[in-house]
Amino acid sequence: MEKGRLQFLDAIRGIAALAVVLQHIFWFAGAGYAEFFSTVFSPGRFGVVTFFIVSGFIVPHSLEVRKDIKSFWISRFYRLYPAYWFSLLCFLVVWLLGIGQHPAWTPKFLVTWIVNLTMLQEFLKLQDINPVAWTLGLELVLYALITVAFARGILSRSMWIVYGLLGLMAVTSIAGPLVLHVRFPAGAAAVGASIVLGFALFRWFQGSLSKSHVVAAGLASFAVIVGSSLVNYLPTRSTTDPTQPTQLCAIVSAAAGILFFLAMLGIREVKFPGLILWFGRVSYSMYLMHPVAGQFIPESAPAYPRAFALLAMAILFSWIGYTFIEKPFIEIGRRAIAKRMESKAT
Repeated sequence: MEKGRLQFLDAIRGIAALAVVLQHIFWFAGAGYAEFFSTVFSPGRFGVVTFFIVSGFIVPHSLEVRKDIKSFWISRFYRLYPAYWFSLLCFLVVWLLGIGQHPAWTPKFLVTWIVNLTMLQEFLKLQDINPVAWTLGLELVLYALITVAFARGILSRSMWIVYGLLGLMAVTSIAGPLVLHVRFPAGAAAVGASIVLGFALFRWFQGSLSKSHVVAAGLASFAVIVGSSLVNYLPTRSTTDPTQPTQLCAIVSAAAGILFFLAMLGIREVKFPGLILWFGRVSYSMYLMHPVAGQFIPESAPAYPRAFALLAMAILFSWIGYTFIEKPFIEIGRRAIAKRMESKAT
């Protein structure tokens, strides 16, 4: 069961990562792609929602298994930061070589770069050096909330956490914009609701939450996604920010991510193809490194040759990042945790 569960999660990560990469690669392959991704279905949003359901599903369990907050944060640090810093270093190198487009080298840009090292730039309203890094700060918020809940002894109170977090998101992403007339980043609401849904699904999976409760949690999570999308997005494609999805596109893409996870959960005992599992293992590096690949080939290049070249480069960079950065540092983290556990035991 454990092996099958981990395989099904790897398969989900692999497909979700490819969805994000394919949207970013084919966005410039023709006006029709950009229009479709913004108004009908966004593979990137589908992938992000799916990723964060996985995070909500597995991350709280990792803290409960270790029962040690410091070990949990050691694991998360070595899992996230080295590969992320490597992606920032790659951006710096290619820009210093005169490849790709970059902001002007000003003192403000230096400050932005330094703050980016923390993953907290989104909360300070600073530019992302790596354009996909906006989700990483939200990941840290997830870890912080899980840690607080564990420290207070309430992590096992599943439905209190589910409805408390969803209520908070409803206030900030739906009621807040309606009252204050300020657009809320609806993508953040979709991420938060996906995490909560993943948490509820894991509680059901381990047998501590009833089917009726997890169905209620799922409906409430989706209601937050729908409400936030309707309030913060437009019914037609925005002319000021054409990368933003329409209301329908945001809702359909998130719903597809949820249904995909549920379908994969239902067939979790299936033996998945090795290639998909490999994409799952390198999914974090693929997520971080594919924008680096995009620096090498200008958008003005022939559309389809550019798209397939970028896909090949993204896969190559993912392998490099995973093999030489991500995997070794994860192992360093494991050894650090093992050493800490040994010292605690003695």
